[in-house]
Amino acid sequence: MKNGFKSACGLSFFFVIRGAERVLSVRGFHRILNPLVFVRAAVNTAFKKVRPPPSLPDFLRTPVTRRTARQYRQNHYLNHFLEFFPERLAGGKWMNGCHIEGLEHLCQARQSGRPAVLACCHFGSYFLLRFWLRAAGFPVATIVGGNSAGRAGLMRFKDRFSPFPEIPTAFYQDQLREAAEFLAAGNPLLLPIDAPAGKQMNVPFCEGWTFQMATGAVRLAVRHRAELIPCFIVDEGRWRLRIKLGMPVPEEFLATEAAWVRAGKHLLDEMFPAFQAHPEQCAADLFRCLKQNSPAAEP
Repeated sequence: MKNGFKSACGLSFFFVIRGAERVLSVRGFHRILNPLVFVRAAVNTAFKKVRPPPSLPDFLRTPVTRRTARQYRQNHYLNHFLEFFPERLAGGKWMNGCHIEGLEHLCQARQSGRPAVLACCHFGSYFLLRFWLRAAGFPVATIVGGNSAGRAGLMRFKDRFSPFPEIPTAFYQDQLREAAEFLAAGNPLLLPIDAPAGKQMNVPFCEGWTFQMATGAVRLAVRHRAELIPCFIVDEGRWRLRIKLGMPVPEEFLATEAAWVRAGKHLLDEMFPAFQAHPEQCAADLFRCLKQNSPAAEP
């Protein structure tokens, strides 16, 4: 009974938000939602235990106050509302707020009949990448943690409203075979390189630091002869977002397993300017991958 009531409330809220978005401008919609998420962000920030920051490279050591933590959490909550109406993101009302750079790399892969592996990190509003890229006309899906049986009914219902509703938006850890088949069919697959699961390799990050990178994206690109393309999203606030698809990894970096570190370095080099400009948007999963070199390992 309790779960049924919770589902009914969630479904009602879902349609209320969709209805409000349909009749309001982006600015008006933001004005209505912003006070609600402000209260939620302020309460959660006030009761969240402040932990000492992890050991990080100097340029990532940004002082985090209660106010900046609340502001970022507030933007994070607002961005989640975009998941309520993914099929409408393609319209000018919303697409004008999201600049996408590098789509020609996906177009070239499609024209050559090759699938594409989009390598991303837990940075910015990464959870929106697949929705915006679908809005741009590419049936992108992503691999996420957990088990497919645990996917909430409301989430499954939301998927019906996504562009390309016949194509899953996400594959879980028990659906890796289906994800590989999805990629083999020529579709773009989004995969985090800062995931803790699977095989890992150490890639130079910056002076004195190494990035422990999951090799899943590289392995899938090699296996399916796919383009391996770095991809990230920057949150500029008030539903203004910027997505970049960087230069694909050169084929010679994927030719042998010994060259995979060079492939990983290429991916990080494409993303590094965004990390440097917006360190506050780096999530804990990304920080977990950074390892300080021991003095004996220094050249």
